Amino acid sequence: MLKYNTVTIAEKLNIGNEELERRGLKSFLERELLNIKTEFLLLSFKYGLDSVKKFEELVKKGEIRETSDTREDFFRFDYLENRTKTIEQVLKNF
Repeated sequence: MLKYNTVTIAEKLNIGNEELERRGLKSFLERELLNIKTEFLLLSFKYGLDSVKKFEELVKKGEIRETSDTREDFFRFDYLENRTKTIEQVLKNF
């Protein structure tokens, strides 16, 4: 069981509970975005690409051989690209 909750921490820091929650959510989203961008960058370097669209084009052209590994990377690339857009959109509204 947690020793502290957001109300207790907010009181100790002398800030409102809503402000603490807002800052916590923003911090979480920023860290998550950094982690996602890092993984995206690693895949980008691996294939020399900067988007899932280019990845798909190179697979269609046969420049990237379609294997179970490249399919897995393609779907991960797509997920990371979409997740980045979603988190960036949420952060714009903070």
